[in-house]
Amino acid sequence: MIHEKIAALRRGAGMSQQEVADAVGVSRQTVSNWELGQGSPSLDKAAELARIFGVSLDDLANDGVSIVSSGRRGHVRDLHVLEGLVGMVGVVECGDVVMQDAEILGVSNGWLRVSHVVKTATFGKPRVGEEHVVQLIDLADVQAISVDVRE
Repeated sequence: MIHEKIAALRRGAGMSQQEVADAVGVSRQTVSNWELGQGSPSLDKAAELARIFGVSLDDLANDGVSIVSSGRRGHVRDLHVLEGLVGMVGVVECGDVVMQDAEILGVSNGWLRVSHVVKTATFGKPRVGEEHVVQLIDLADVQAISVDVRE
């Protein structure tokens, strides 16, 4: 949901609600309401939020894309190496989570966009299901990426 993403992205950026409000041109209460799910930003304000947080408007608005961030502030990394991995499939380690067969979809200001399959279990069903997810991962939380570049 967009309200959860706004809150996670704001915390990940180390910004207060007032700082986001000032950057977007709204009141702090408006940002608070967005984060509580009591209304949503207009298209122009959502586009401004996406720009501020370094994500695409599609990723901000799409409920199929989730945010993974511990809220730690990391140093700015040289992104050109990571940009070279776009389109490759490999393993992404993020905290206690290891994403196998994760496709690197993109790299932007502080975020790694990946697509991978998550195993799901439903109570009372003997089979384990699979769900395809897209996640924006805070680069400060990425511990390792390994890809097979042999051809």
